[in-house]
Amino acid sequence: MFHAIVVDDENAALNRFERIASKDQRIVIDGKFLYAEDAVAFIKEHPVDIAFLDIEIPEISGLELAERLMEIDPYIRVIFITAYHQYALDAFRAHAIGYLLKPLDGAELTEQIDLLCRRYVYRPEKGSERPLSVKCFGRFSVFPAGEDTSAIRWKTAKAEELFALLIDYQGRVKPKEGLIDKLWPELEPEKSANLFRVTCTYLRTALAEKGFSDILIREPGGYKINAELIDCDLFHFSLYCRSISSLEAEKLNELSNLYSGEYLEGKPYDWAVGTRTQLESDFKKVQHCLSEAYCTHELKDRALEVLERVLMYDPYDEEAIMRIVNIKLRDGDRASAIKTYKQYEKLLIEELGITPSRKFPLEDL
Repeated sequence: MFHAIVVDDENAALNRFERIASKDQRIVIDGKFLYAEDAVAFIKEHPVDIAFLDIEIPEISGLELAERLMEIDPYIRVIFITAYHQYALDAFRAHAIGYLLKPLDGAELTEQIDLLCRRYVYRPEKGSERPLSVKCFGRFSVFPAGEDTSAIRWKTAKAEELFALLIDYQGRVKPKEGLIDKLWPELEPEKSANLFRVTCTYLRTALAEKGFSDILIREPGGYKINAELIDCDLFHFSLYCRSISSLEAEKLNELSNLYSGEYLEGKPYDWAVGTRTQLESDFKKVQHCLSEAYCTHELKDRALEVLERVLMYDPYDEEAIMRIVNIKLRDGDRASAIKTYKQYEKLLIEELGITPSRKFPLEDL
C-alpha cells in the first residue's frame, strides 16, 4: 500500500482526486494541501511514498516543489497533475515517474500506480547503513561498500560530474552559483539554474536507489556531500599528504597504493585539472620519501620500484631520475647509472628541446 499526498490550489480538484483515488485500494491519501509550504512541512514529519502535484500552484511551481520534497525525502515518487501536455517533458526532467491530465481519469491513475509498482525503490531498513565507496584515482567509480560490481547508475553525465565536483570539495560547502559556473559556464543563468535543479534531482535519486538518501545536503550557503558517510580514496590520501615528511614507511606505502591512477582519469572536467596536478605532485613526494625510507633499510630494489612508478606518470621528473642514478651509483652499478642518465638526457632533448638541469655526478661520464 502506498501512502500519498496531493497538492492543488483548488479544493474541488483535491476532493475529486480523493474520490477517484479511494477506488484504488493500493493508495491511501495522508494529506491534501492547497499550499506548497504546508506540504513541505507535512513531509518533514510524515514519510509518504507518492506526491501528486499540480504543476501550477501559487508561490512556486510544481517542479520546484518536487525538488524540495525530494531534498527532504529522496524516496518520494512524484506524479504531476496538469491540464496541458506541454508540461510532460518538464515533468519527466524533474524525475517524476509520470503525469496525469485534468480532468482526472480513474483509468489513467490506475495505470500510473501500476507503473509505480514496477519501478518503486523501497526504503532501506534501519540499521542497514554502510558507507558509500568512492574511487577517484584511476577510473571514477561509486558503489556501496563491499559491492564494487553494483555501481551507482547515473541518469546523465552531468549528474555524475556534479557528484564528482562535490567529492572534489571533500565535504566543504560550495555556493550553488559556483557549482553552476563549473558545470555550465557557457549557458545563460536561467537555463543553467534549471539544469542544476534537475541534475540535483537525478543525483539524489541515483543515490537513493542504492540506499543512500543522506549524501547530498543543501545548506543556506550552498551544497555539499556528507563526507562522514563516504569512504573515499581521495579523502584518505589528502588527509595524510599534509604531513608526508613525518610518515613512516608503512603509511607511505599505503598512500602510494591509494594512488592507483590519475585523479578522475579519463574525465574531461576542466575544474579537475588543478586538483589533478596537485595530487600528482603529492604522489611524487610520497614516492620520493618512500624511496628514502627503503634506502635507509637497505631495500634498494624496492626504492627503485617506487621511483619507477613516478616515471610511469611523469617520464620527465628529474628528481626521480637523479635518485635512481644515485641509488645505482651507491650500489656500485656505474654502467646502469650512466645508461639511465643518458636515456633521460636523450628524452629531454628529443621531446622538449632542453637538457637536464643537473649534471651526472661523475666527471668522466
